[in-house]
Amino acid sequence: MSWAAGLRRPRAVVLLATALALAGAGGYVAWSRARTDELLRRGEEALERHDYSAAHEYIDRYLAKRPGDTHALLLAARTARRLRNSPDAREHLRRYREGGGGAEPAVVEEALIDLQRGDLSAVPFLRERASRDDDLALVILEVLIQHDLDTYQLAVALDEFTRYLRRRPDDLKALMGRGYVWERFLYFSDALADYQKAVAAHPDHEPARLKLGDTLLIVGTPEEALEQYRWLAERRPEQVEVRLGLARCYRRMARPEEAARLLDGILKEDPEHAGAVWERGELELQQGRPAEAERLLRRAAGKLPYDQRVHYAMYRCLLQLNRPKDAEAYNARAAQLEADLRRLSELRLEVMKRPNETALRCEGGLLFLRNGEREEGRRWLQLALRLDPKCEAARTALTADPPAPPKLP
Repeated sequence: MSWAAGLRRPRAVVLLATALALAGAGGYVAWSRARTDELLRRGEEALERHDYSAAHEYIDRYLAKRPGDTHALLLAARTARRLRNSPDAREHLRRYREGGGGAEPAVVEEALIDLQRGDLSAVPFLRERASRDDDLALVILEVLIQHDLDTYQLAVALDEFTRYLRRRPDDLKALMGRGYVWERFLYFSDALADYQKAVAAHPDHEPARLKLGDTLLIVGTPEEALEQYRWLAERRPEQVEVRLGLARCYRRMARPEEAARLLDGILKEDPEHAGAVWERGELELQQGRPAEAERLLRRAAGKLPYDQRVHYAMYRCLLQLNRPKDAEAYNARAAQLEADLRRLSELRLEVMKRPNETALRCEGGLLFLRNGEREEGRRWLQLALRLDPKCEAARTALTADPPAPPKLP
């Protein structure tokens, strides 16, 4: 081998090593970029499924590597707002603007932050902007829906849920939320349809399955409900709500032994469980043992003083015991509770047409308080006072102790 050839070989080796090093460095850079991009993608996915804590973690890590990315800064601002951290949200928006981010998304975010902090002056602007059919409208609708639920503008929230679901028909939170609103209107068939869609799109979501089973017991069949509770029982066999749901199905399907076994198991663990006490009383009544049923149903009525169904069960039980006078007291209580529910349903519809009428808000608040829904009652009364600071009935009710349920024989 010549001297020149000997020199060429080490040089060739150096060139090859350099090329490999450069290729390795390029590969590492590409790999690092891909990992960084993956952080943003996961953050966006977490936002879509409303997992804001996870979204914050991913987007924060992404911004540590790419602090000037305006798209990520806007997402970070939205995430911070959803986590009720307005200082961080405003700081992200400041950096977003300085980096050349678009004006409209920033203006919308500022208005959403203000609304979440109780400034209602932004509502007309947000409602108008939410009327457009785009992604920014969805961001606005999320906040408007919560605002309208909080202020008991259920019909408006219902329309907003529907508009949201047109663009995201499988959104779990929206389907469950609209189902809740349908229930408040006592439209259980419509609620059932939304819970069925939620389970179809998210078959492993246990709360949706449980809600579907509970609603099927109202407007479906016990056989249909049983399918949902059995699915849940395979995964959460000790969950009380699941065992109670199974027991309710079995009682309605005339399988008393299985229902009794489940109910007795719940009551052994928690003798004061109101739902299990009531269901056990219904089972005794169904089995032709009204004396045993009375003891249980009386306990249930004490624990559930605002439940019309429990009082009607006591009425039936006392009739079987040939005590018509006592039975009539429970029947009257059940009728009053049913009438209050009917009137509340009417008030919800009237408030849709006349949202700023103080008398409607005050009457609804008083009815909610009378029926044990203290939070809702106070919310309606506070809205009445906001509409008319001179509404003495609302002011008095807010400062007084909530009304106690009537004593029954």
